[in-house]
Parts: sequence; structure tokens; C-alpha cells
Amino acid sequence: MDEAIVALLDEEFNLAVHDKPSILFSCDATELLNEYKMKQVLERYTPLVKGKDISVGEIYMAGWFRGPMLGMLYMLSAWNRTLDLSLENIQFQVHEAVYQDRKYVSCGLKLKNADWISGPEDEEEQETWITQSLGNYFAHTVRPIYETIERAGTLKSSMLWGQLPTSLAYGYDRLMGSDECVSVKRKAEGNFKLAKELDPALFGRSKNPLAVPFRMTESLQDPNKQVRMKSSCCLYYLVDGGYYCFTCPRMKESERDSRREAYRLEKQEQV
Repeated sequence: MDEAIVALLDEEFNLAVHDKPSILFSCDATELLNEYKMKQVLERYTPLVKGKDISVGEIYMAGWFRGPMLGMLYMLSAWNRTLDLSLENIQFQVHEAVYQDRKYVSCGLKLKNADWISGPEDEEEQETWITQSLGNYFAHTVRPIYETIERAGTLKSSMLWGQLPTSLAYGYDRLMGSDECVSVKRKAEGNFKLAKELDPALFGRSKNPLAVPFRMTESLQDPNKQVRMKSSCCLYYLVDGGYYCFTCPRMKESERDSRREAYRLEKQEQV
């Protein structure tokens, strides 16, 4: 695989083909299908992300699948190919990372085998193949882990699935606002739609958890702009030093109004 593509997949979608630096611990994805092993990992991982409750580790673990989800949609749209994202081919690597001189703990998904899987050239066959590829990812990679977290942890899988729709919408907006060519954007538009039209049974749900309507709220900065509310709480308020995100669905509107007022007043005073 070309090193430029290796770097893109790692930096943009958290999909690595090389070991991460500063690994704190790692495990094969299939190990996390064991409830006892899952509990061990949650107990070890939660303090590393400064969670004050084990549910933080559960939510953060659910977030491990955001990048690969968006990476898969990008690969299918830009190159008509994907990688083996089955649990048997994935190793989770929890490691130290640095952003703007600040250290934090992250998790990368390392692929044991990084051989490409190419799709058919015929457009009708291509759509069927893409639907199957996306369905396999959610049904056989994400769902088993979420269901094991539910059995071993404290949260319902519905809240774990709720971590993905906002990222899906953000990834779509980012791609459509990028300098990618028109043909890739057109293909991506169709593929994101296919993801939201997948059979709910693949997720073990009565409804496709990716196909949720978003509430909008007035922007923190601009009274003339509306921003998307998160589809589910990320529990950041249960992290040491954390708080409710401005777009958290759990926040009362009165508190959101107070935050807007305080933010705008501070900005006026800085002028």
C-alpha cells in the first residue's frame, strides 16, 4: 500500500497498518467478545481517559468505530475498494498521542492484513456490493462489540449506537466541503444514503440507528446560524474536568441560553 494512503487512513480515519508509538496496551478485537476480557479492558481503559465512571470507557470504546466507518465510506466512494474490517483482522492499540503539545490517550485500529478488496465496475453490481460491505461492517464488526459492552458494562447498546450518527453527519459535511472532485462527492452522497438505508436487523435494532433526525439549535457564536445537536450524550461531563457539551441533548435549553449569553458577553468585552 502506498505510504501516502497509509498516512491518510491513519491520520483521517484512525486505521493503521503499522504499530502505534507509545502503546499502553493492545488486544485483538475478537478477545473483546469475551465478557470477562471486556470488563478487564474497560476497567483499565476508563482511568486512562480520566473517566469518573465505567460508562465513560464504554462510550469512548463505542467511539473507536467512528473513524473506520467514515474511512470505509471514503474508500468506497473515492477508490471503489475497501479493506478487511472484520474483527479477526483488527487489533485495538490504546496509546499515548500528542495534539498541540498536549498528551492524551487514544485508540487506533491496526489492520493485520492491509490487502485491498476491490468492488465491481458495473454500477448496479457496485451498489449491491457496497451495501453488503457496509452491512457486514455494522453487523459483524460493530454490533458484536457493542452487544458485549452492553452485557459486560452499564449502558444499553442504543446509547452506544447513538455515538455514530453525529460523526456520520460531520464526516459527510466535511467531505462535501473539501476539495475532493465532484465524482467522489457524488458517489459519497449515494453511499452515505445507502448506510442510512441499511436493514435495521443488521444493527439488531428496530430502526436503523444511523438514520436519525437531528435537532438544531442556535449557534454559540452566531445568532443567525443553526448548529446540529448531538444525537446522544458522549458523557464528557463524567470525565475529570469535563462538562456538558453545548450541543448535548441532555442540557436544558435555559443552560444553553446562559452559555450563549456568557460567551457573547465575553467576546464583546475582548473587542
